[in-house]
Amino acid sequence: MNSNPSHPGLKQGGSDQRELMLPVFGGEVLAAFAANVIMRDKHMVQTLAKGKEFRFPAVWRTSVSYHTPGTEITGNQIAHNEIVVTPDDKLITNVFVSDIDEILMHYQFRSQYAAELGIALAEFYDANVIRRVVQSARGPALFNGDQGGSTLTTANLDTDATKLFDAVSAAKQTMEEKRVPVSSQPLHALFRPAQWYLMARSDKNLNRDFNGGSADLRRQTLTTIDEVAIHKSVLAPFGTNDSANTELPTKYRADFTNTVGVVWTPMAAATAEVQGLSTQVVDQPHKQGTLLIGRLMVGTDPLRTKCAVELAKPAAGG
Repeated sequence: MNSNPSHPGLKQGGSDQRELMLPVFGGEVLAAFAANVIMRDKHMVQTLAKGKEFRFPAVWRTSVSYHTPGTEITGNQIAHNEIVVTPDDKLITNVFVSDIDEILMHYQFRSQYAAELGIALAEFYDANVIRRVVQSARGPALFNGDQGGSTLTTANLDTDATKLFDAVSAAKQTMEEKRVPVSSQPLHALFRPAQWYLMARSDKNLNRDFNGGSADLRRQTLTTIDEVAIHKSVLAPFGTNDSANTELPTKYRADFTNTVGVVWTPMAAATAEVQGLSTQVVDQPHKQGTLLIGRLMVGTDPLRTKCAVELAKPAAGG
């Protein structure tokens, strides 16, 4: 005769024999993945204290001329200017944790919350630096007789690997022709993942010495093109119109709809850093919980505009 088991997990009146059984924590918190934050060490960052802004003095070149014996030498005039870099208002993110939730919860989540606050701020910062580098490429010359940034426009640039390779080389050439010291400064290029993988998979990357011979089809390697370091970031606002994006301070708003990539040296933009990325843990016994705060106070502005080149596709209908 069959036995009639008693099911300790069965709730009275219920039908699920496991309803009263406790779930077991799997040991891993499935948190949001952080995007690859890359811009901090690829432009100028200066710590700002005891002041409201940075002012970078700029000095233009002198000229040469033939001298006629007997004429007085009166001295050439050298033009001066300055570039101002200002911080934005403090950027914060926060979350409140109830102490009773911490007591009852079966895993430690406060440290993960704090990490996520830092990730959110870092990604926001990175995207803003990318915006300012592109805006630097659109900027005017600092002196009369000098040159500003450049936008190189190529049809189907976002879908043609060969054109992407050629655009990077053309950007480097454009900067060199403007007397940017491309041989002594690091050169960087940034694309969205779609364009990066398009280049990584292309015959031009796999069969020719465009990246130092390090291409590998299995690993999808793409490191350099014509000595320009190639980066990818999902944070790049390329393909987006941020002109009316009220979540951004005014200076970061621009139309990036046709932007496909950007090539630059670290002199293209500078960040004034008043307060670096940090988190605070504030116990609030009167609220029976803890407030976690992430904070950051920085601001990025174009520096030497001719040190950046925007790579774009034509406007729709253009």
